Amino acid sequence: MTSWRALFIGRATLDVVYLLDDFPAPDTKVFARDFRVAPGGPAVNAAITHALLGGEAVLMTAVGGGPWAGLVRGELDRLGINLIDLAAGTGYETPLTTVLLDAARATRTIVNPPRSTIELNRHATWDSTWGETPSVALTDGFHLNETMPVVASCREAGTMLVLDGGSWKPGTEEIAPLLNAAICSERFSVPDLPLDADSTLAWFAERGVPHVAVTRGPGSILGWDRGRRFEIEIAPIDAVDTLGAGDVLHGAFCYHFARAQEFEPALRAASEIATRSCLGHGIGSWKEYG
Repeated sequence: MTSWRALFIGRATLDVVYLLDDFPAPDTKVFARDFRVAPGGPAVNAAITHALLGGEAVLMTAVGGGPWAGLVRGELDRLGINLIDLAAGTGYETPLTTVLLDAARATRTIVNPPRSTIELNRHATWDSTWGETPSVALTDGFHLNETMPVVASCREAGTMLVLDGGSWKPGTEEIAPLLNAAICSERFSVPDLPLDADSTLAWFAERGVPHVAVTRGPGSILGWDRGRRFEIEIAPIDAVDTLGAGDVLHGAFCYHFARAQEFEPALRAASEIATRSCLGHGIGSWKEYG
């Protein structure tokens, strides 16, 4: 098992990102200040971050075909990220997502296409042709139905399993007992429980997850490490682009967690990288401010 090898499971898109001076009013036309096209999705961005840090990243996602698939595959190849395509041999097409960045407020608005109804491939276990079993695996909650058996087989082989809890998704309750760590946003809401960090921390702890954290944007991160609570303050910055900052945190966390297997130090290192990523445009901008 290679120590810095990580598997990232989740959604892949092609993002068309427009940087706007201000969010447009209804029924108007505006010109963007800047424009870029890049692969997107929580697991994809986390895998890219892990690779940029020097780790070996494997991405299990649905790319399939369509006009945008080649662009996604090309960037993954350029970064040395190994792709396991859940949509291979199907009619699935990579979705195109429009992202509007509001420079005045440092916020982002994301428009997704309709959900695909194409049935994806399901793998029963980790396949040896994919290489060594990863030391860490992260899932963003997408494609859990197709990947749960693989996740369980990796966990049995000793892989440390991490959840990117951006929001509650079907299958979260089933995967929770397998987790080594859950890092959730403040928008993560357990059904029938209050929307607050304490409820999220307690829910995962009750299911035996040893390491849990809740991120709160520019606010501090609240953590729970085997019964010990802690807090990580976020350095104040003039944010330029917050798109993908949480994904950067998850990818950097997996890199540091794979190396040292210590929760709080890995989370602190990852939070610093995620904060730096907000100083420029694009999820790799943190390298310019290191």
